Amino acid sequence: MGTIRNGANGGFKGKAGSVIGSSWKNVDYIKGLYKKRTKPSSPEQLEQQARFKLITSFLNPIVPMLRIGFGQLQADRNTPANVALAMNINRAVAGSYPDFTLDYPNIRISEGNYLGGGTTAASVTGGQLTVTWSTLLNTMADTRPDDTVYILLYQPDIEEFFTPAQLPTRQDGQIEEELPAHFLGGKGHVWLFFSDRKAKKVSRSSYLGELDLV
Repeated sequence: MGTIRNGANGGFKGKAGSVIGSSWKNVDYIKGLYKKRTKPSSPEQLEQQARFKLITSFLNPIVPMLRIGFGQLQADRNTPANVALAMNINRAVAGSYPDFTLDYPNIRISEGNYLGGGTTAASVTGGQLTVTWSTLLNTMADTRPDDTVYILLYQPDIEEFFTPAQLPTRQDGQIEEELPAHFLGGKGHVWLFFSDRKAKKVSRSSYLGELDLV
């Protein structure tokens, strides 16, 4: 049974007949009850479902990072994870159905206009990940020494992610992190992006390449 809020003209929460009332960010929504599908999916629908499954399986484990990376985009209408999904499903899925693959260089884990790290680089030697970036500040862009640097490494063979336990800042210019032993022996893909201290301004993520994890 639905509950009316704010009088007869207000929104309602719960089930009422064939509709469900809910709200998100103080906006009221009404949607119809789910109807079980009896008609087989078309080839186009199967293709889109395969794209969706592939990119969501990649993005779901990093939702906390996506909340920062996409937190300033369409925040009044969509969750950051949904914005990330909509962007990446169109740009980061390669190949033909049913043999879709992830196009790692085109994956975005953040999107924004804040200044990034200039010349960036990543390497792995002796099981240690090293990532470097520029420490130069830009007055016009209002970058700060204490800007936060987010680093993400993905190992597709084991389908696991690695991020530094302690996030570095722009003024550090470099971070060195020991990779878990089970990450080694395969390939890894690395991304990086920046935000201000309060994560209100975010840069577009940079893909730093595919690395041999040795």
